[in-house]
This record gives sequence, C-alpha cells and structure tokens, in this order.
Amino acid sequence: MDFKYIGKSLPRPDAISKVTGKAVYLDDIRLPGLLHAAILRPKHAHAKILNIDTGEAERMPGVVKVVTGKGCDLHYGDNIADLTPMAVNKVRYAGEPVAAVIAETLMQANAAVEKIKVEYEELPFYLDAREAMKDDAVLIHEHSEEYWRLPTLKYIPNTNIANYYRLIKGKGEEGFAEAEVVVEGEFNYPFGSSAAIEPHGSIVWFKEDNSIECWSSSICPFIIRQDLAHNYDLPVSDVRVHIPEIGGCFGYKSDITVEQTIAWIASFVPGHPVKWAATRKEDFTSTLTAHGIRTYMKLGAKRNGKLVAIKAKILHSGGAYSDTAVNVTIGATHNSSGPYEYEHCYLEGYTVYTNTTPIGAYRGYGHQESQFATERLMDMLARKLNMDPFQLREMNYLGPGSVNALGECMWKTNGDVHAAAKAVQNAVFSTEKNKEDDKYYYGRGFAALMKSPKGAPFSTKGCYMKMNIDGSVSVNMGGAEVGQGLRTVVKQVAAEALQIPPEKIRVYSEIDTQFSPYEWQTIGSMFTIQGGRAIIRASDKLIAILKKTAAQVLKTDEDYLEYNGEYVYLRNDPSIKVAVKDICRGYITSDGITIGEVAQATADARLPRYSNPDSETGQGSMGVDYTFGAQGAEIRIEKATGKIIVDHFASSFDMGRVINPKQLRSNVLGGVLMAVGATLSEELRYDENGHQGNPHFFKYRIPTLKDIPAKSTTVFIENPGAVGPFGARGIGEHPVIGVAPSILNAIHDAIGVDYYEIPVTSEEIKKALVDRKENA
Repeated sequence: MDFKYIGKSLPRPDAISKVTGKAVYLDDIRLPGLLHAAILRPKHAHAKILNIDTGEAERMPGVVKVVTGKGCDLHYGDNIADLTPMAVNKVRYAGEPVAAVIAETLMQANAAVEKIKVEYEELPFYLDAREAMKDDAVLIHEHSEEYWRLPTLKYIPNTNIANYYRLIKGKGEEGFAEAEVVVEGEFNYPFGSSAAIEPHGSIVWFKEDNSIECWSSSICPFIIRQDLAHNYDLPVSDVRVHIPEIGGCFGYKSDITVEQTIAWIASFVPGHPVKWAATRKEDFTSTLTAHGIRTYMKLGAKRNGKLVAIKAKILHSGGAYSDTAVNVTIGATHNSSGPYEYEHCYLEGYTVYTNTTPIGAYRGYGHQESQFATERLMDMLARKLNMDPFQLREMNYLGPGSVNALGECMWKTNGDVHAAAKAVQNAVFSTEKNKEDDKYYYGRGFAALMKSPKGAPFSTKGCYMKMNIDGSVSVNMGGAEVGQGLRTVVKQVAAEALQIPPEKIRVYSEIDTQFSPYEWQTIGSMFTIQGGRAIIRASDKLIAILKKTAAQVLKTDEDYLEYNGEYVYLRNDPSIKVAVKDICRGYITSDGITIGEVAQATADARLPRYSNPDSETGQGSMGVDYTFGAQGAEIRIEKATGKIIVDHFASSFDMGRVINPKQLRSNVLGGVLMAVGATLSEELRYDENGHQGNPHFFKYRIPTLKDIPAKSTTVFIENPGAVGPFGARGIGEHPVIGVAPSILNAIHDAIGVDYYEIPVTSEEIKKALVDRKENA
C-alpha cells in the first residue's frame, strides 16, 4: 500500500506546550476552597493498630480535619477487592496510609501529621514470597476468603497465596520424559520502580450536589469513576474524572493507586476539593512498585536442539495488596515460553502477599521478568549442546503453523521473529569480536523476545470524531498520553483514514469522563492496535455520512460515489462533485432546506476473540496479537573496576507497519536505556525493619544520558498484522524485554561467568574477576 501520512516522522502535537512549560499537570491545578492533605505512614511493615491519638494534630494551626481508617468498611479492587482506602485495625506494609491531616496549606498539613501518635503491636513480616509461603507464616490477610475476586482467580485458603495460575500444554511436566538434554536455573528480577518524572497525585471534591469530581495523574479515569461511584453509592454519571497532562507512567499509574485514599480523606470535608501529591519518597514507598519475580525454569530438548518441554514456576512477591499484581503474575507465567514452540508446557504462577509496597504494572508487564530466564537458559542450552545459539533459536522459533503455550495458532500476520533476529545478528555479530586487551574484556550477547497486548475481555477503546464547518476534524478519545506519542499516532492514522492533511486534525489534550469516549485503560501496548482500529471505524462512518448527504445533493446512489478528503464525486465523472466542507453540516438547498446529516461519528474496538483462560488448562485466546523482536549487546568490562560499558545495542521488531519512524526509534532507545538501568543498577531494597532503604534518586540510581550506548541500531520489519490500523502492531513495552538477558549473555561471553539475577553491578563483576584470578 502507498501511504501519504503513515510512515512519516511528523512532529508531536503536544511538543510546544511541554517544552515551553505551559502544559498543565495535576500539581498546577488550583481550585476554589482547595485544601491540602498530608498522610501518616507506619513505623512497622506489619502490625496491629492499638490506638491512634489525633488530639494534638487537631489543635495545630490551619488544620481542618484529621482522618483515620476507623469505621471504614470500603473494599475495592478490580481483580481482588483486598484494598481499603486507609489502614483498618492493622498495617500490612511500611508505606500504608494510617491517618491524614487536611489543612489550609500543605505546610500546615505536614506539620500537623507529625503530631499524630500511634500505638502498634508488631507482627512478623515477610519481604519475599518464599518466606510468606512457608507453612508457619502468619497470614497477612486473615479473612481473604471474604474478598470479592474475579471468578477466574484461584486463591489458596489459609495461606498468603493470593492467586495460583497454571498452564498445561501437551503432557505438561511428563513431557520431559521425551527430552535428551535438560538445563535449569533460578532467576531473580528484583523490586524496582517505574519512577516517572511526575509522582502520583490526585484531587477529589465531594460537591454539595452529591456528586464527586476528581483529577488524577492516572491512565484509567473510567475505572476510577466506576470505583468511586460504587464505593459511595452514586450513579456512575454523578462522578466526573479529569486527567490533565501526565508526566510519564511506564505502567504504575494504571489501575487504582491513590484515588480511593484521597477520596476517603476528602469525604470528611464535603464542599472542599482536597489535593495530595506524592513526594518522591512516597512515590516509591506508597503507590505501586514493580517486579519482585523469581523464576524457576527448566528446558528440555533433543540432542539436535529441538525443544521438547518447558517447566516454569513463578514466585511473585506481590506486595501487601495483590489486586494489581495478579495479572502481572499471570502474564509472566503464560509468556515465560518466549518466542519458541514447545510440545509440552507446565507453567505455574503464584501471586503471594508480602509486607512490601503493592506491585503493579511496569513497562513489559511480566514479560521481561520470565523471558529473562528463558533467554539465559537458551544460551546455556546451546553451550551444553555445543551448538550455535542462533541455530538453536532459529529451529525453535514460533512461526506460521506453530502453536504457542496458550494454544494459539501462529500465522504470518503475527510477525516474523526470524527476520528480526537476523537483523540483530547482522548488526552485532557480523564482524569479529574485539580481543581482550590490558584494560578490557569484550563480550556480545543476544536475546529473542515476544509480547502480546495486555487486554481483558471487556477492554475497549472509543473514538468520537466530528468534521467542522471548514472540513477540519476534531478527534476525541480516552487514551492517555504519557510521553509515548499517542496523540501523534491518532493524528496520523486519522489523516490517512480520512485522506486529509494532519494539519486539519485537532487531537484532544485532556481526558474528561463527562465528554471523552470510554476507554478501559491505556496499558499493554494496546492503544495503536485498538485505538487505531476505532479511529478507522469512526472515519469510515464519517465518510459514509458524507456520501449519504452527497448522494442527495448529486442525485445518485451512495455506492456510486467516491471520496478523496476534499470532495465527494461520481465514480465515472469526477467533475460532478460536491465539496466536503459544504456538506459536513448537512447541505442547504437553493430554497433554504437543509438535507443530510451532521458529519460526526463514534466507534470503538476491542481485541478480537480475547478470552479468559480455560479453568483446567490455563490456555486461551489471551494474546491475540503479537510483536516479535530481538536484541543484542556489545559490551566491554573494565578490568580495574568491573564497570560494564554498553558500546553498542541493537534492536529489531516486526512492527507490521511503522506509523512514525522518528517517534518509534525514540521509544525503542528510551526503553533500552530504561532496561539498562534495571540490568546494571536499579533495585528497590528493603532494610531489616521492612522499610525501603533507597526511596530516593540519589540511592535508587536510574540511568542518565551518560549511560546511553555509544552506538544504537534499530531495525523495523514490516509484515502487516491483521488487527491494528494499516497492519501496525504495539511497541511501547517491547524494547525493555530482551535487554537484561542480552547483556548477561554478553557478560558470560566476556568473562565466562553466568549471572542469574540483576542488577549486575561493577562490585559483583570485580569480585568475580578476583575469584577467577585466585582459582586460576
């Protein structure tokens, strides 16, 4: 297909407002009668609350109200209703809200919250799923059997296991009897944070007319609206949620995070909006964190390299509340097979309550954690077979006719991992590797990958499109722009579908549930696929309306007309035409009668045939659309310090269709850098008291511009998909998936040492070098 606007590097429509500092974020919002909240966090990771003394705090200057969880009987959660807005009778992690002060200024609220005195009775706490799963472990949720949960979830009574998911393909674990060679290992992807530049925040206003208005730095306004309406017994139409500009997300601003807590606090001062914005420390300790996934994996193969069976056991330290962790665990489990075909699969995932900050979404949504194990073991298997690692992978990739672990049959339209792997192989491995010298060891590593969109059977993207009187078009949707360039995609897809210049299309800049079309959440690399389909459907409807009106004007049949963005005309005689701008609001005849319809349309789109897993096998149509890719790293290791330097990183993905090349490359480079941080430096650590030990950027080291690989190669393959607009696939999360295994495979190539967990720091490398020297 020849495209006029797809495949072009158009500028972002929101770039100017952001670089000039005029974009409005949550903390910029000021409202009449605005009050401020400060929240008290507990001293202990797990304890009973014996008494809360708020007297001194209530007498502090400017204090309007002090709020606790006393008497709160609200439970919420979209998967497991295990959450409460504020601690009730006990605390389950050190960042949990215990009490709050509402005051006229934030300074007054912060001063008063320090005066609240709480008596606790300490309880045993668990920071790791392995400890929380022991038979004698104290229950973190004593009455979990009372929680509402989705019918597809399976908790284990009288344990800290919030959910157990199992997937069986073929003979399951018994399939290893057919294997001639086996490799196995235990791999750990530790706690981390999305650490967006803008922390979480929310404003909630219980209004005098018994409605609720909310502003949030979230990507799920319609879920917030629904949950607030449910908890406060209101019609959904009486709750209005606004999403201003969002300063980054990377996952952890999905689902419900802080909004219910701020709503509980604000409900005590009706008539006043109440604002809370997290400090950087609170953003780490008291919103959502990431990962905490330990993977036990075993691969079985024939001596010729043909994969036979895979077994995986995912232990997910899901945090004190597992509503937002459970689907990450499930995704990590059924995607642990990676881009390979196995006849037999036995995959288990345990979401486990721990006394840590709740786990939520993070860019990659479980894929990078379990495929970290897959790709490390594939290199180990190649060594054990004395086989080229590329050849081993090549003979086992999923392709047309293959059946993945979920039982889904792959087609050409699912993409070509072979082509992506070959592109990375050519970029990184086609020349001779640098030889060890006085200063450095050199290594190269590779990883293949796949990711499906994160959806749900009810996941929907909506689009409202209207043509204005001059032929320009306004597009309104519910997808959240978090820096990924969503608005650029909307503009380019709409321009191509409507055959009009992008300059004539205005894309929405704020989400408001009172006016925006419904969207479940902007997660899982789904927007381009689903949102793009909704845009095309709305465009088709709008064009059909124009043709219907034009048929009356031109006195012909609708199916005898063509449309080119500027005119609707007769197929056999383009000179007989009517201008689009003259019929977009109907058409006024010479005698003053208006005929036709206003050119406006709504449409929505879901992932076709997406389903819940089978209750027995765990299989199902839970992937639907896939993006395959490959990544490779060239590194050097400084002998004196153990420092790992990434000199060259290559990525290739079968995108189906590239919509905006420049934006896409930036997305890939950003994802790679983010994952380099996870691989070499980032880890949220808990101390001996169950508190996070490094909830600040000067201790939690995220990568900077200095950490960007000196050379980056990005190659896009375009085998059009069957679901997304013009064949496009999702790409937002995929660049983080193969980074850790490719770098760790490169480390082994350089110094012959296998690492099974990240981050791999310079101190660890230096120790390994010393040990190797002593054992030589």
